[in-house]
Amino acid sequence: MRNNALYFPFISVPNTAWTIRTLLYWDKLSSIVPLEYNYRRRELAPFMRELLSADLVTAVSPAAHLYRLGDFESAFIQLLEDRLKRQRLSQVPLVRTRVDIHIEKLAGIAEFLVERGLAARNGASWYSVDTPVANLFMTYLAVCLGNLDDVDAEPVTNLWEYAQWFGHGTASRRGKAPQHQQARHQILTCLLPIPDERVTLSELVDFKEKHGSLLPALRIKIESQSAVIANLPDPEDRADATLAFINDCQLQVDELRDAMRFSWKRLVFGALAPLSGTGMQWASTPPDTVMAFSGGAVSFAGAVYAAFSSIGGLSDVQKKQPLAYIAHARGRLSRNDRSK
Repeated sequence: MRNNALYFPFISVPNTAWTIRTLLYWDKLSSIVPLEYNYRRRELAPFMRELLSADLVTAVSPAAHLYRLGDFESAFIQLLEDRLKRQRLSQVPLVRTRVDIHIEKLAGIAEFLVERGLAARNGASWYSVDTPVANLFMTYLAVCLGNLDDVDAEPVTNLWEYAQWFGHGTASRRGKAPQHQQARHQILTCLLPIPDERVTLSELVDFKEKHGSLLPALRIKIESQSAVIANLPDPEDRADATLAFINDCQLQVDELRDAMRFSWKRLVFGALAPLSGTGMQWASTPPDTVMAFSGGAVSFAGAVYAAFSSIGGLSDVQKKQPLAYIAHARGRLSRNDRSK
């Protein structure tokens, strides 16, 4: 199990409740940032600049890592060609909307996409890429980067059109299945608080420095249960299992709260409901173009394996109290008045 997370698909991490919970849950959060933005940070979103300055987010440059994956380009091209072939056979047209991807991320794949009419140059450093292709590529890129030893991060996103790709293939070199991500998201939404006042990034840094040692046991507990939930075939069973786990955790967190006498006011907690806030639902299925695009002999996981073909303890207290981190978060983030 990994301790760090790699955000995608955008360069700038969004200024949302999802990000605050993500920062609290993982030891370190990274984002895929082209090298040129290390010298042009003013062009990044203001919140992203604050996160980088506070060392809450680390910039991962594709150029600094992708050269180690000798088959990165050929593996994706084979994966994409297989999907394009099957998409034609299914007679489902590609949606001709496009999104911009930086050239540093695409590397030599950009020329292939232009030749196939799947992308066009858009300025000096960007390509406009057909949306289904862009979604597939950004997921592939995040999984490949996350699997490198010096990145070692779980790809995370709050957007379904990217997360759904994690479910294709049965190899270990991929992101968590979408059902796993859904379960994790719902559990964290219900257990980790989001203050209804502004929490400064310095307060988050201070909190993690003092209580970050409790994170490993918490993640083991949540990730293990999320894996169990993800394996349940029926959406209603997954929802029931998630609710049961949350209720069980609530009892333990309440005991810790009472013992530590934390205050609970001025906090916002989530409720067990469809994940409409992220565009994901328990029983949702990808649109037709994605379904056609996702089939084929070359699996997503297989492509990641091909890209890598060129690359040859907890304390007793932590084990006993894995939910102590949540209790600390609830108390610490609700204790002070931040209305000014």
